[in-house]
Amino acid sequence: MINEGANPPGRSSGYVDINCHILPGLDDGATDLRTSIGMLKIAYEEGIRTIIATPDYRRQYKETDMDKLKAVFERVKNEAAKISPDLRLYFGREIFYDNDAHEKIVSGEISSLAKSRYVMLEFPVDIDYETIAEAIRDVSMDGYIPIVSHVETYSCLDEDEDMVEDLIKLGAYIQVDSGSVMGENGHDIRNFARKLVKNEMVHFIATDAHDCDDKAPLMKECAEYIERKCGFDYMNEVLYINPMAIIENDDVEII
Repeated sequence: MINEGANPPGRSSGYVDINCHILPGLDDGATDLRTSIGMLKIAYEEGIRTIIATPDYRRQYKETDMDKLKAVFERVKNEAAKISPDLRLYFGREIFYDNDAHEKIVSGEISSLAKSRYVMLEFPVDIDYETIAEAIRDVSMDGYIPIVSHVETYSCLDEDEDMVEDLIKLGAYIQVDSGSVMGENGHDIRNFARKLVKNEMVHFIATDAHDCDDKAPLMKECAEYIERKCGFDYMNEVLYINPMAIIENDDVEII
Protein backbone atom coordinates (compact mmCIF):
# COMPACT_ATOMS: atom_id res chain seq x y z
CA MET A 1 0.00 0.00 0.00
CA ILE A 2 1.36 3.42 -1.00
CA ASN A 3 2.37 5.59 1.96
CA GLU A 4 -0.16 8.41 2.48
CA GLY A 5 2.20 10.74 4.32
CA ALA A 6 1.99 14.52 4.13
CA ASN A 7 3.02 15.37 0.57
CA PRO A 8 6.23 13.32 0.25
CA PRO A 9 8.25 14.34 -2.84
CA GLY A 10 7.36 11.33 -4.98
CA ARG A 11 3.66 11.68 -4.20
CA SER A 12 3.19 15.41 -4.69
CA SER A 13 5.23 15.59 -7.88
CA GLY A 14 4.55 12.15 -9.33
CA TYR A 15 6.84 9.48 -10.69
CA VAL A 16 9.56 10.26 -13.24
CA ASP A 17 9.98 7.89 -16.20
CA ILE A 18 13.45 8.23 -17.77
CA ASN A 19 13.03 5.66 -20.58
CA CYS A 20 9.93 5.94 -22.74
CA HIS A 21 9.57 5.48 -26.50
CA ILE A 22 6.64 7.83 -26.80
CA LEU A 23 7.65 9.95 -29.81
CA PRO A 24 5.83 8.66 -32.91
CA GLY A 25 7.53 7.26 -35.98
CA LEU A 26 11.12 7.49 -34.75
CA ASP A 27 11.85 3.92 -33.62
CA ASP A 28 9.92 0.76 -32.67
CA GLY A 29 7.86 2.70 -30.14
CA ALA A 30 4.74 4.78 -30.76
CA THR A 31 3.66 4.43 -34.39
CA ASP A 32 1.58 7.60 -34.62
CA LEU A 33 0.43 10.62 -32.60
CA ARG A 34 -2.74 8.86 -31.51
CA THR A 35 -0.63 6.15 -29.85
CA SER A 36 1.56 8.80 -28.21
CA ILE A 37 -1.51 10.52 -26.76
CA GLY A 38 -2.81 7.18 -25.48
CA MET A 39 0.54 6.51 -23.81
CA LEU A 40 0.52 9.96 -22.21
CA LYS A 41 -2.94 9.31 -20.76
CA ILE A 42 -1.93 5.91 -19.39
CA ALA A 43 1.25 7.36 -17.89
CA TYR A 44 -0.72 10.12 -16.17
CA GLU A 45 -3.22 7.63 -14.77
CA GLU A 46 -0.29 5.57 -13.46
CA GLY A 47 1.00 8.54 -11.45
CA ILE A 48 3.78 9.54 -13.85
CA ARG A 49 4.20 13.30 -14.07
CA THR A 50 7.56 13.61 -15.81
CA ILE A 51 8.76 11.68 -18.87
CA ILE A 52 12.07 11.66 -20.68
CA ALA A 53 11.25 10.62 -24.25
CA THR A 54 14.06 8.32 -25.41
CA PRO A 55 13.86 7.34 -29.09
CA ASP A 56 16.50 4.77 -29.98
CA TYR A 57 19.76 5.74 -31.59
CA ARG A 58 21.05 2.80 -33.63
CA ARG A 59 23.71 3.04 -36.31
CA GLN A 60 21.84 0.59 -38.57
CA TYR A 61 18.77 2.86 -38.58
CA LYS A 62 18.58 5.92 -40.78
CA GLU A 63 19.07 8.79 -38.38
CA THR A 64 16.30 11.38 -38.17
CA ASP A 65 17.57 14.93 -38.61
CA MET A 66 17.49 17.19 -35.57
CA ASP A 67 14.82 19.52 -36.96
CA LYS A 68 12.38 16.63 -37.32
CA LEU A 69 13.24 15.28 -33.87
CA LYS A 70 12.52 18.69 -32.36
CA ALA A 71 9.25 19.04 -34.29
CA VAL A 72 7.99 15.61 -33.21
CA PHE A 73 9.02 16.25 -29.62
CA GLU A 74 7.27 19.64 -29.50
CA ARG A 75 4.09 18.15 -30.92
CA VAL A 76 3.94 15.45 -28.24
CA LYS A 77 4.94 17.96 -25.55
CA ASN A 78 1.98 20.12 -26.55
CA GLU A 79 -0.33 17.09 -26.30
CA ALA A 80 1.01 16.38 -22.81
CA ALA A 81 0.15 19.93 -21.74
CA LYS A 82 -3.42 19.41 -22.98
CA ILE A 83 -3.79 16.38 -20.69
CA SER A 84 -2.45 18.30 -17.70
CA PRO A 85 -0.11 21.25 -17.16
CA ASP A 86 1.84 19.17 -14.63
CA LEU A 87 2.68 16.44 -17.16
CA ARG A 88 6.19 17.38 -18.26
CA LEU A 89 8.17 16.01 -21.20
CA TYR A 90 11.94 16.10 -21.79
CA PHE A 91 14.07 14.82 -24.65
CA GLY A 92 16.84 12.21 -24.61
CA ARG A 93 18.02 9.11 -26.47
CA GLU A 94 18.47 5.44 -25.64
CA ILE A 95 21.80 4.77 -27.31
CA PHE A 96 22.54 1.35 -28.76
CA TYR A 97 26.21 1.50 -27.94
CA ASP A 98 29.15 0.93 -30.29
CA ASN A 99 32.29 2.87 -31.27
CA ASP A 100 30.34 5.05 -33.68
CA ALA A 101 27.87 5.95 -30.96
CA HIS A 102 30.69 6.78 -28.58
CA GLU A 103 32.17 9.28 -31.04
CA LYS A 104 28.77 10.91 -31.55
CA ILE A 105 28.16 11.18 -27.81
CA VAL A 106 31.46 13.01 -27.41
CA SER A 107 30.77 15.30 -30.38
CA GLY A 108 27.28 16.10 -29.12
CA GLU A 109 25.56 14.62 -32.18
CA ILE A 110 23.56 12.26 -29.95
CA SER A 111 21.49 13.89 -27.23
CA SER A 112 22.03 13.07 -23.58
CA LEU A 113 19.07 12.77 -21.20
CA ALA A 114 17.35 16.13 -20.73
CA LYS A 115 20.51 18.04 -21.74
CA SER A 116 22.36 16.60 -18.74
CA ARG A 117 25.64 14.74 -18.33
CA TYR A 118 23.69 11.47 -18.16
CA VAL A 119 23.55 9.14 -21.17
CA MET A 120 21.46 5.99 -21.45
CA LEU A 121 23.32 3.04 -22.96
CA GLU A 122 21.70 -0.08 -24.38
CA PHE A 123 23.45 -3.25 -25.55
CA PRO A 124 22.48 -6.46 -27.37
CA VAL A 125 21.04 -8.98 -24.92
CA ASP A 126 23.90 -11.38 -25.78
CA ILE A 127 26.66 -8.79 -25.28
CA ASP A 128 29.78 -9.84 -23.36
CA TYR A 129 30.52 -8.33 -19.99
CA GLU A 130 33.82 -6.69 -20.95
CA THR A 131 32.17 -4.70 -23.75
CA ILE A 132 29.71 -3.20 -21.25
CA ALA A 133 32.54 -2.47 -18.81
CA GLU A 134 34.67 -0.85 -21.53
CA ALA A 135 31.76 1.34 -22.62
CA ILE A 136 31.26 2.52 -19.04
CA ARG A 137 34.95 3.36 -18.69
CA ASP A 138 35.11 5.19 -22.03
CA VAL A 139 31.96 7.25 -21.51
CA SER A 140 32.97 8.14 -17.95
CA MET A 141 36.43 9.26 -19.07
CA ASP A 142 34.78 11.67 -21.50
CA GLY A 143 32.87 13.37 -18.72
CA TYR A 144 29.48 11.72 -19.15
CA ILE A 145 27.59 9.60 -16.64
CA PRO A 146 26.49 6.23 -18.07
CA ILE A 147 23.17 4.60 -17.23
CA VAL A 148 22.87 0.97 -18.32
CA SER A 149 19.29 0.42 -19.46
CA HIS A 150 17.29 -2.69 -18.50
CA VAL A 151 20.38 -4.35 -17.03
CA GLU A 152 18.31 -7.37 -15.97
CA THR A 153 18.04 -8.56 -19.60
CA TYR A 154 21.75 -9.08 -20.41
CA SER A 155 22.67 -12.74 -20.44
CA CYS A 156 26.35 -12.09 -19.67
CA LEU A 157 25.42 -10.99 -16.16
CA ASP A 158 24.03 -14.48 -15.59
CA GLU A 159 21.63 -13.28 -12.89
CA ASP A 160 24.71 -12.40 -10.80
CA GLU A 161 24.31 -9.27 -8.68
CA ASP A 162 28.07 -9.24 -7.96
CA MET A 163 28.71 -8.50 -11.64
CA VAL A 164 26.19 -5.66 -11.53
CA GLU A 165 27.95 -4.32 -8.44
CA ASP A 166 31.22 -4.34 -10.42
CA LEU A 167 29.54 -2.20 -13.10
CA ILE A 168 28.42 0.24 -10.42
CA LYS A 169 31.99 0.43 -9.08
CA LEU A 170 33.15 1.32 -12.60
CA GLY A 171 30.78 4.30 -12.56
CA ALA A 172 27.57 2.93 -14.04
CA TYR A 173 24.08 3.71 -12.85
CA ILE A 174 21.56 0.91 -13.13
CA GLN A 175 18.09 1.11 -14.71
CA VAL A 176 15.57 -1.72 -14.47
CA ASP A 177 12.24 -1.90 -16.30
CA SER A 178 9.04 -1.78 -14.25
CA GLY A 179 7.61 -4.56 -16.43
CA SER A 180 10.55 -6.82 -15.61
CA VAL A 181 9.93 -6.37 -11.88
CA MET A 182 6.30 -7.38 -12.40
CA GLY A 183 7.11 -10.46 -14.50
CA GLU A 184 6.19 -9.19 -17.96
CA ASN A 185 9.53 -10.29 -19.45
CA GLY A 186 9.63 -13.81 -18.08
CA HIS A 187 10.25 -15.63 -14.81
CA ASP A 188 14.08 -15.50 -14.82
CA ILE A 189 14.25 -11.81 -15.68
CA ARG A 190 11.64 -11.06 -13.00
CA ASN A 191 13.65 -12.91 -10.36
CA PHE A 192 16.88 -11.12 -11.28
CA ALA A 193 15.18 -7.71 -11.38
CA ARG A 194 13.59 -8.30 -7.99
CA LYS A 195 16.89 -9.50 -6.53
CA LEU A 196 18.57 -6.27 -7.66
CA VAL A 197 15.73 -4.19 -6.24
CA LYS A 198 15.71 -5.99 -2.88
CA ASN A 199 19.48 -5.49 -2.62
CA GLU A 200 18.94 -1.80 -3.48
CA MET A 201 21.33 -1.99 -6.43
CA VAL A 202 18.97 -0.18 -8.80
CA HIS A 203 19.17 3.59 -9.26
CA PHE A 204 16.24 4.04 -11.65
CA ILE A 205 13.02 2.23 -12.46
CA ALA A 206 11.58 3.13 -15.89
CA THR A 207 8.78 1.80 -18.06
CA ASP A 208 10.67 1.39 -21.36
CA ALA A 209 7.17 1.83 -22.81
CA HIS A 210 6.60 1.41 -26.56
CA ASP A 211 2.81 1.38 -26.96
CA CYS A 212 -0.55 1.30 -25.17
CA ASP A 213 -0.82 -2.49 -24.96
CA ASP A 214 1.97 -5.02 -24.28
CA LYS A 215 4.57 -2.31 -23.53
CA ALA A 216 2.41 0.40 -21.95
CA PRO A 217 3.86 2.97 -19.49
CA LEU A 218 2.81 1.14 -16.33
CA MET A 219 4.43 2.17 -13.05
CA LYS A 220 1.94 2.09 -10.17
CA GLU A 221 1.98 -1.65 -9.42
CA CYS A 222 5.78 -1.76 -9.54
CA ALA A 223 6.02 1.27 -7.22
CA GLU A 224 3.71 -0.45 -4.73
CA TYR A 225 5.81 -3.62 -4.89
CA ILE A 226 9.05 -1.72 -4.25
CA GLU A 227 7.54 0.22 -1.35
CA ARG A 228 6.20 -2.99 0.16
CA LYS A 229 9.54 -4.80 -0.08
CA CYS A 230 12.03 -1.97 0.44
CA GLY A 231 10.13 0.88 2.05
CA PHE A 232 8.90 4.27 0.89
CA ASP A 233 12.30 5.99 0.93
CA TYR A 234 13.88 3.61 -1.58
CA MET A 235 10.81 3.62 -3.82
CA ASN A 236 10.87 7.42 -3.81
CA GLU A 237 14.59 7.39 -4.55
CA VAL A 238 14.39 5.24 -7.70
CA LEU A 239 11.13 6.74 -9.03
CA TYR A 240 11.52 10.40 -8.16
CA ILE A 241 14.68 11.65 -6.42
CA ASN A 242 17.29 10.02 -8.67
CA PRO A 243 15.41 10.68 -11.94
CA MET A 244 14.94 14.34 -10.96
CA ALA A 245 18.70 14.56 -10.42
CA ILE A 246 19.09 13.79 -14.14
CA ILE A 247 16.72 16.58 -15.14
CA GLU A 248 18.48 18.99 -12.78
CA ASN A 249 21.90 17.70 -13.98
CA ASP A 250 22.77 16.97 -10.38
CA ASP A 251 24.66 14.08 -8.78
CA VAL A 252 23.03 10.75 -7.97
CA GLU A 253 24.59 9.02 -5.01
CA ILE A 254 26.07 5.65 -5.98
CA ILE A 255 24.50 2.95 -3.81
